[in-house]
Amino acid sequence: MNADLVKGLQTTGRITSPQVAAAFTAVPRHLFVPGVPLEDAYRDDAVFTKRDTDGKPVSSVSAPWLVATMLERLRARPGDRVLEVGSGGYNAALLRQLVGDGGRVTSQDIDPEVIDRAARCLEAAGCTDIRLVTNDGHFGVPDGAPYDRIVVTAQATTIAPAWLEQLTDEGRLVVPLRLRGLGRLLTFTQESGHWRGDGWDLCGFVRMRGQAAKDPVATTLLGDDVRLRWDGGAQPDAAALTEALAGKRHEVWTGVTVGVTEGTRPVVDVWLATVLDVFGRLHVDRQTLDRPGGAWTLPGGSPVTWSANTLAYLTMRPVGTDNARFEYGVAWHGRDETLAEDCARHLRVWDHDHRGGPGPALHLHPEGSECLPAAGRVLDGPGLRMVLAWP
Repeated sequence: MNADLVKGLQTTGRITSPQVAAAFTAVPRHLFVPGVPLEDAYRDDAVFTKRDTDGKPVSSVSAPWLVATMLERLRARPGDRVLEVGSGGYNAALLRQLVGDGGRVTSQDIDPEVIDRAARCLEAAGCTDIRLVTNDGHFGVPDGAPYDRIVVTAQATTIAPAWLEQLTDEGRLVVPLRLRGLGRLLTFTQESGHWRGDGWDLCGFVRMRGQAAKDPVATTLLGDDVRLRWDGGAQPDAAALTEALAGKRHEVWTGVTVGVTEGTRPVVDVWLATVLDVFGRLHVDRQTLDRPGGAWTLPGGSPVTWSANTLAYLTMRPVGTDNARFEYGVAWHGRDETLAEDCARHLRVWDHDHRGGPGPALHLHPEGSECLPAAGRVLDGPGLRMVLAWP
């Protein structure tokens, strides 16, 4: 089953290097999810290992496809010193294979129960030389620094300055980051006196705890079946926007068409999160979508913007009869058509200036840095200026 898992990850392009393939081959995943049926242990899916009193996951062994993606991004080499922020055991064992006898792996978690569980699993797998530390991952593990690689295995809402301070100048940081409500996997390296992050794979993780913890993405209910999710900024007027949604749905079409296999949705979502001052995601209960004129959102939720009395969100329609191509548009409810027109204009700008290009970068500038930040959406974090910019 492990061999089949490795082969599947290679076939889908998640494992691309012989080093990561060898690490996966050498580490039996079932040893890190004891009590789980073997078929589930080798399924390409996450296994939740601890939940809070409300039943929400607080620790997990991540899905193999995501683990492989992060390891390929990290590029750990023999002899490297690696810090893992957020423990579980499996990823640390894989890292130990990658760095070899000359390397060093430190795995940290804020939860002593998680660390104890990781220790038992690692011992069962014969990995007894991995350093396990119980502390708040926001501060890293300074007495083991500097590190050649740092990988964060919990969803962060900002970049902790300690992570950058504890990396070597040639180091790499791989972290799942929540930006304006969007979860993306980013890889940071130094560039011209600051840190630059790119990659932008969709991903989901349990949230970080401790000092860096941030409230979940807020949800505003617009009637019984529509949820507006937003991350920062003024709270939407639920009553006014519910009233707008009860009115007629209008549509503005952009002329921007895409193929179903192009995978533009994640890129377009980040583009709109960059250019829209007010940004969130709109979700609708699918069982109610047959009502005339009602909101119709895209799978996974539509990027949305709003004003006092108007709501505008991303939509698509098929071009032709074979469902091979779709056109981007903006649906809107309310009184102010200019909100939708502006959003449509942004989509045309993406199509003209950025489609097929290198995509955005998240630039990190420590406080007091002499390097001038790039122009873009400023997302300040503690001790850092984060700028989301497009070339």
